[in-house]
Amino acid sequence: MNDRNFLERTKQFALYLAELQTVLDPESYALLLRILKGFNEAIVHRENGVDIPFSPREKELLTPEFARVLARLAGYLGPHGMQVVVGTHGAPPPPPEHDRSEVDAIARASGMTP
Repeated sequence: MNDRNFLERTKQFALYLAELQTVLDPESYALLLRILKGFNEAIVHRENGVDIPFSPREKELLTPEFARVLARLAGYLGPHGMQVVVGTHGAPPPPPEHDRSEVDAIARASGMTP
């Protein structure tokens, strides 16, 4: 990784985070900062993942749009970004919307009801 690339990603991360502070509601922004703190801990301690417990209310805030925000921010954190998986213990994360629509199309083509 060269320094210029790192500095540019850092700048883009900071600009996007500043933008989010103005467009997200305070509750969602606070959750975002808490998740980013978890990202930071995983990076600093070179962990493969971090488990961030969420309250029932926080789970409600984890919308597909919020997931896109997280994924975009995570993309700035390294040359290959970070993978963000939001799910519950013991259950796989829900498939992306595109995957879901493809599964539904396959089911319909097979004569099944999606």
